[in-house]
Amino acid sequence: MKFAENSGQAAEYLRQAVPLMVKHNIPPNPLNYALWYTYVSKRVPELNQELDKTLTTYGTCPSLVGEQMFREHMIKDEIDSAENVQAGLIALVNNLHEHAAETVENTKDYSDVLQDSLSALKGESDQELPLESIIHTLASKTEEISVSTQRFQSRIDEAQAEIEALKAELDKTRQDARVDPLTGLFNRRVFEAELSTLLHGEAKGGVTLVMVDVDHFKKFNDTYGHLMGDKVLQYVGKLLMETCKQPMLPVRFGGEEFAVLMPATTVNDASELANFLREKIQAIRIKQKKSGEVISSITASFGIAQNQPGETIENLVERADKALYAAKENGRNQVQVSG
Repeated sequence: MKFAENSGQAAEYLRQAVPLMVKHNIPPNPLNYALWYTYVSKRVPELNQELDKTLTTYGTCPSLVGEQMFREHMIKDEIDSAENVQAGLIALVNNLHEHAAETVENTKDYSDVLQDSLSALKGESDQELPLESIIHTLASKTEEISVSTQRFQSRIDEAQAEIEALKAELDKTRQDARVDPLTGLFNRRVFEAELSTLLHGEAKGGVTLVMVDVDHFKKFNDTYGHLMGDKVLQYVGKLLMETCKQPMLPVRFGGEEFAVLMPATTVNDASELANFLREKIQAIRIKQKKSGEVISSITASFGIAQNQPGETIENLVERADKALYAAKENGRNQVQVSG
């Protein structure tokens, strides 16, 4: 987990976290401080719920429970990823060690044969061997060591490929923790981290937040099925990705809801872009393969809010959500701006 707070916000979380730890008799070690720092920042709602429940049950947070929460909510992705890669590397090293030991043994045998053959040629051997026999033995052992060396080289090449695959897996795991698999957009975790950076970094021009919600999506799923619903979400995700270029950040906020962060963007410009997106979504036509029916009843509602000085993430999202709710209440398929 990455922390994007500036020094002022971090100091404020410190002032909130320490008294809570003292109140509940929590040992002030780094792990517990990280837990309670995250708790007061409210960045992981599931952690807050579990801590509140634990405090209700125990009056404090037992060490083992705290460690489990830390692993589950703060470093789970990093642990799982690291453990998988570590296991793969251990298996790889063990396999290479076995092949290396075999090659070393074959090399030792070959060295012994060379020494014996050299002694025989010099007449220093106890046994007098015909030249033909010496040559045959050397040729045979040379072929064996050649095959053994080729096998080891081949295994090294395979190991290199496995290492590359493990690296790709690690990169993919890190990416999976940030990307919504259905739409390919970044997820809410990235949204909150980026918005925190924008707000606390006091970005020039502020930031405008656009919340997007597909209208009557539950009814659509019930009528046409979840596969068709997924197609709608994928289309909306693709539309946002293609339209909202950097520095804008489109994300899948959850379910049928999306969000777009627009740094240094006026409310008017955000409204214009939102209406463009609304019209594009309204123009969606999906044809069912079985019935041939063309579905053309897809619309979305939009809520827009621009950040105010000193505003928290929660307040900004709440204002954008209220504007979105107003768009829904006023008939859907429209854009509403927070007052």
